Amino acid sequence: MRKKIIPLVLALLLLFTVNAPVYADSGSSANNINGGQQVNYVYLSAIGSGLSINTSGYATCSGYLILLEDYNSSLTLTLQRSNGSGWSDVKSWSQSFTGMGSHSMQKGYYVYSGYSYRVLTTAKVINGSTVIETASVSSPIKQY
Repeated sequence: MRKKIIPLVLALLLLFTVNAPVYADSGSSANNINGGQQVNYVYLSAIGSGLSINTSGYATCSGYLILLEDYNSSLTLTLQRSNGSGWSDVKSWSQSFTGMGSHSMQKGYYVYSGYSYRVLTTAKVINGSTVIETASVSSPIKQY
């Protein structure tokens, strides 16, 4: 049963990230999404970022990574608000994971109306104390 569910979940996760730009860097710092260079992953199979905002202004922020090798990893979700000339960080959460496979996190936060929002998801692959790969992707922009 589990062997049937895992490929289905992975296929659905990949389907949702087909149109999302993803940038990876084998160094220790994340690329700027607008100025980064798209490259192939070494350790990550996929990374995704999502945002939904309900009518009460509750923003549900989500992100995931799929790790191909048996390393530690971390996800950072940063809820951002448009400030007219760029993006300002509103709230950020981080979580660490152990081992290969799919790892995800979801957090919530109430936002103010009259702004555009997005979630920047940053994934890091860690070997010991060294970051060996970093990738970032932003969710589609949502108005509230």
